[in-house]
Amino acid sequence: MDDAFRTSIGHQGLHTLYDYWRELKAGRTAPPQRSSFDPLRFGPLLSSLIINEALHGQAADGGVRFRIRLEGDDIVRARGSSAKGRYLDEPGVLLLNPEATINEYRGIVASGQPSYSEGRFHYAQHRYGRMYRLALPFAGLEHPERVDFLFVDFRYEI
Repeated sequence: MDDAFRTSIGHQGLHTLYDYWRELKAGRTAPPQRSSFDPLRFGPLLSSLIINEALHGQAADGGVRFRIRLEGDDIVRARGSSAKGRYLDEPGVLLLNPEATINEYRGIVASGQPSYSEGRFHYAQHRYGRMYRLALPFAGLEHPERVDFLFVDFRYEI
């Protein structure tokens, strides 16, 4: 990815995580390893982060299925409940366009490239606002060339 992708990120707060991902990637074609991510470097940023595990071959169609391994407090507040440990394809886990989101995440796994999107979001307690989402691929230890995790940073503005 280049500076054009960074420029397309419409929320300044997401630039920090993207720049760190690029630093960890260090010009390699493979995604950085999840174990290289230092959570202590980000402190408050972690409240808007979700880590999804990409489970290869476990979807009903034989493709990738995603399970939420970690979710920050801001995510839980926006959703109105925790979905930690649940699968993205379960009813009620993804509130907006579940099929499109899962297909987008599968594309990230296949390409090893990050994705950025933004749009309107329906919060808990019937409030609406803007959502900004940056999804970054990370490899696991067993398969250092394969995307096994997506770090997804959501920012919300009411």
